[in-house]
Amino acid sequence: MKKTILTVLLAATAVLALQAETFSGNIVVNRNGQTNNAYVTVTVTPDDNGLYTLVLQTPLFGTMTMTDVHAAYRRGYTVYSAERDVTTSLGTMHTTLFARTIDGMMTADVTIPDQNTTMRFNTVGDHFQLPNSDMEDWNSSYENEPARWHGFKSAGGTYASASANIAKLGSSDDVRPGATGKSAVLTAGSFIGIVANGTMTNGKLMAGSYSATSYDNHAEMNKANGTNDFYMPLYAKPDKFNVWLKYEQGKTNANYKASVSVKTFDGTYYQEPYDTVNVEFTNLSGSIVGGQIAACDWTHFSFPFDYDSYAANDAATEAIFVTFSTNGKPGQGNAGDAVYVDDMELVYLGNVTDLRYKGATIEGWNPAVTEYNMEIAGEPNLDDFDASIEGVSAVLTKSMEQNADGSYRIAISVVSADLQNATCYIINVTEPAAQFEIGDVDNSGKVNIGDVTALISYLLSSDPEGINIKAADVDNDGKINIGDVTALISILLTGTSH
Repeated sequence: MKKTILTVLLAATAVLALQAETFSGNIVVNRNGQTNNAYVTVTVTPDDNGLYTLVLQTPLFGTMTMTDVHAAYRRGYTVYSAERDVTTSLGTMHTTLFARTIDGMMTADVTIPDQNTTMRFNTVGDHFQLPNSDMEDWNSSYENEPARWHGFKSAGGTYASASANIAKLGSSDDVRPGATGKSAVLTAGSFIGIVANGTMTNGKLMAGSYSATSYDNHAEMNKANGTNDFYMPLYAKPDKFNVWLKYEQGKTNANYKASVSVKTFDGTYYQEPYDTVNVEFTNLSGSIVGGQIAACDWTHFSFPFDYDSYAANDAATEAIFVTFSTNGKPGQGNAGDAVYVDDMELVYLGNVTDLRYKGATIEGWNPAVTEYNMEIAGEPNLDDFDASIEGVSAVLTKSMEQNADGSYRIAISVVSADLQNATCYIINVTEPAAQFEIGDVDNSGKVNIGDVTALISYLLSSDPEGINIKAADVDNDGKINIGDVTALISILLTGTSH
């Protein structure tokens, strides 16, 4: 009888209602280098034994049904892993499935090696990304600012209107290499010698003072104002913030730097810049490292997030606040300084960096190798298997099932918070081959006259109890008969085996 064991790392097994769940989304099929897209559904139905049936509607292969799929759970994530022969419209095909879900979203990877085919089903979309991150949507109600991003045209404060005529935010046909469409460009201006930095934020700009260095001039975000164009929720901690930038200076000055600020926080009021001497914000949970940009042509920047420095705040991560400026210090820089922004991305890592059994790295470990074979006597203990992972929000799950032949299939999976980066490592566990000495028929650990007696007794009674049948085939002809008695006596007389 097939035995399935579901275990969760550092969490209790979730109890799911016995009802089907249907996911609708896009599937991309890559077969022999050719891609095909379709809008399809995936249905997941649990049974009374803790197993699942997944039904995938696919182009080319029709309806694909996988039964007896096991799952593992952690922190709201469910991970399904299976390797089966599946009936498709093109015949029965050996297929692997690795799917993961969270909050009604699913990403699933299906591989059919014999057909040189991979499929990626995805319902996540831009849920874990910044809206309009490619700067292509300019149909905003704020006088042609990029949708969900803001400059001084949509600012508040006494000097908002005046600032909008000095520090500009607009679209540009100058885009990063290899791209088409639009980028955003923020340009600094000056009025009677006072420089107003070009600024773009996903919060709201406030121009409350004539003085460029006043903290009444800032960008702010606050969920208390309600979910709107000036508030951006975040659903998991990203590991990196990637962006393409180009920084041109109105007058060359190596001391001037453009600025990129990205903060994660609990969504309560926060502003940048702020008076760090007289004001303390304890609602931050993280910030990118770096963010000071020297003059450059189009360059791809990747800023890691630092969460450790903000751990003492014990702040939730519910929002993300991003601000670009032509200069890192208010009132500095030159008129004509310009920063071009294109193609932002929040990166969520999900990698296994070490796979271990009883604290020791599994023999032959290579992150690119996803299947291993081990011999373990008796039933494996899933707690003996562990892994180190990369990704501040990544999720590690473990599960084990017993196959019909008595062997075990252990799945150790890591999933990035956005479901897009995931790897499943399979460890096939079998019993070690029995160790014995040819001729040790009575399992005494020695080959002696007692083995001759045991072998003759077996030949007379055909009762295998208490003897090692494999050790009794002394002449290795696949049969146990009088020839084995002769061969065993020869071993005892000569000390050599036949």
